[in-house]
Amino acid sequence: MTDFALSRRGLLGGTALLATGLAAGSMLGGAGAFARPPKRPLGIQLYTLMTLLDADFEGTVAKVAKMGYREVETLGSFGRDPAFVRDVFDRNGLVSPSQHIMPPGLYEVFDDGVAGRIDRATFERKFIEAFDFDHVEGLIDACAKQARPLGQKYIVWQISWPSQLQSLEQIKQLIAALNRAAQAAHDRGFQLAYHNHDQEFKKVGPDVPYDLIIEGTDPDKLKFELDLAWATKAGVDPVAYFKRHPGRFRMVHMKDVAADGSVRDPGTGLVDFRRIIPAAEKAGIEHFFVEYDVPTDPLRTAADAQKYLAPLM
Repeated sequence: MTDFALSRRGLLGGTALLATGLAAGSMLGGAGAFARPPKRPLGIQLYTLMTLLDADFEGTVAKVAKMGYREVETLGSFGRDPAFVRDVFDRNGLVSPSQHIMPPGLYEVFDDGVAGRIDRATFERKFIEAFDFDHVEGLIDACAKQARPLGQKYIVWQISWPSQLQSLEQIKQLIAALNRAAQAAHDRGFQLAYHNHDQEFKKVGPDVPYDLIIEGTDPDKLKFELDLAWATKAGVDPVAYFKRHPGRFRMVHMKDVAADGSVRDPGTGLVDFRRIIPAAEKAGIEHFFVEYDVPTDPLRTAADAQKYLAPLM
């Protein structure tokens, strides 16, 4: 997410690869047949192409698939009928494991915010209202109704605003809301995950809010999607978090960042993908999503990221 705001096919393909691997193992006497796990598919958070999706949803999704992406993460159902979105994905051989929370009505607010049609204060206020801590069960229920037709497993709480992380009391309120939201997601057959920005790593007294969130939430019902760029901007080592909290991280955002804190194409900034990817695989990361906040040339960014990262997977 921006700091302004902020299949069946896959299963059959995996079965075919497994059969091929078993055959090869037999011919080789089994030695070294599985020296390296199969490559994980590289996905993309479609927010990267948001402006293009608004103009031509089906055409843009088709272009993403032709680049070689096989997984996509969504913003809810982009203000569209989830069944329509699923059909577009299916026709292009794409699966969607995850969505960022975007209940009906909020996508339009997000769209206006990214496009600059509303000011930051209005944008933040409307977002916080949508994520009202007193009504998280209703929020998760609305998102589950979008996620189910899309065949998704994860619902991602995508942002905590700096204004919500100013005191220990505020952080405790967030943690309580996340536990209730995680239970609501679990009750509906989904897994809640939490996506970070850099503000979660700024100390409040002696405490790091992100650490408090990890320690204060149910490890089985709340997982994490680590945004590599925001973590790196905050001076955090993603690999250290993977090691300290085994089993908590399930997804990463493959985003890069420059020394000045601005977002960059993967491979052109500070994020050490060559070191992080093997550690992420070892830690049990299931999904790797390219993301770039409001790029100037979304298709070029998506294509260049795929070319750089796919060989590293």
